[in-house]
Amino acid sequence: MTGILNRNGFFMTRHAPSVAELPASIRKHTFDGPGDIGSPTHRSLWLCGIEYGEAPVPAGYELPEGEYPVEVQWDRWTYNRNAFKLISVIEGQNIETAYDYAKKQKIFESRTTGYFQTNLFPFECRTLETWSTDAQLRSGFRDKEDYIRAIREVCFARMHEAVVQRRPRLFLGVGVTHVQDFMQVVFGGEVALERREFQVNGHGKVIYLRPGPIPFAVVSHLSAPSGLNSNEALSRAGHMIREMMEASASGQ
Repeated sequence: MTGILNRNGFFMTRHAPSVAELPASIRKHTFDGPGDIGSPTHRSLWLCGIEYGEAPVPAGYELPEGEYPVEVQWDRWTYNRNAFKLISVIEGQNIETAYDYAKKQKIFESRTTGYFQTNLFPFECRTLETWSTDAQLRSGFRDKEDYIRAIREVCFARMHEAVVQRRPRLFLGVGVTHVQDFMQVVFGGEVALERREFQVNGHGKVIYLRPGPIPFAVVSHLSAPSGLNSNEALSRAGHMIREMMEASASGQ
């Protein structure tokens, strides 16, 4: 076996690593991220994306470690801004007051107010299609497909355990192309979902829903041109999710 040591001291193999070769950060990985992960007695709404972006930090946005104020989230990231709008509608609010609602609730900012932001895959990458040299060094994987396979095989079971233990009041996945992955981490396998389709200005949108003890929804991306990128699209999706959660609460 040949390879190189990455900057964290992990051996980066030139073949797909075995489980034993994986860094502890992956072997022990489960959900993490800003906000309040919740518990069975204090259930949180989880927003789960696919992976973190490697966006550069603009001047004036350097944040102290552990701080994630709503104001910065709203100004800096379209993804978070649209997440606030979607969540506000899910919570029965008017989409036009989403910023005020997010500020009041400290969405993803507070560790105690019931909103948690996370991702399926732990290492940052600029886009889903790319795998930078820095990402290779941080993860220990030269090939992104090997990295994705290892996360699915090694981490998803641990992530499923976390979902079962924490019992989010809604698991909201972002990225319909990964609906199978979201099902795996929430339910531990494939389940039947309701697929809803609707159009906004002639553009088709898709949402997947499943009521139950842990209400489950997967929506299109919140910042992509083909995703939930307008107030109308976000509002319509939010109302569908709210109705599904109400059905879950009533036991229907």
